[in-house]
Amino acid sequence: TKDGRTLYMINELGLEDYVAGIAETSNNGEKEYIKAVLTAARSYAYAMRELERYRDRYFDVLPTTADQLYLGYVSEQALPRVAEAAHETRGMMVTYGSEIVVTPYFAQSSGKTKAWTAVWGGKSKPWVTGVAASYDQARGRKQHGHGVGMSARDAADRARLEALDFASILRYY
Repeated sequence: TKDGRTLYMINELGLEDYVAGIAETSNNGEKEYIKAVLTAARSYAYAMRELERYRDRYFDVLPTTADQLYLGYVSEQALPRVAEAAHETRGMMVTYGSEIVVTPYFAQSSGKTKAWTAVWGGKSKPWVTGVAASYDQARGRKQHGHGVGMSARDAADRARLEALDFASILRYY
């Protein structure tokens, strides 16, 4: 750091290599759901550098659930379908207008997702509004996570039960 009091070990790698090593979902989910999570994760990682709270850091994301769980090549070996989905969505990101945007996601809702401002305040992000998470609601689930953006459980059910493709899943949330 600038003051010399903290030392960071930084794993510097390309965005696509990073996305292939993300362990944010299981290897067993519907492929379109996995693609949706990875496209959201790629967009999130790319756009995070624009957020003010990250500007003074020497790195883009923490490799933990504080940002995104990144386990590297170990994850690619353990989750080959996830690595394959990363390859299949290579370069794809979520945009609003012509800008790549931060795309939060979380484990599950209690039946409705939340708008960005409802949790984090600040300037409204019109691509992140609260929507019904009917599969979460039908299963009587409790919210697990911040509640903003895509509910992973609800999205997985949409992929499985409605046969939605990853782009449709992302558009919904």
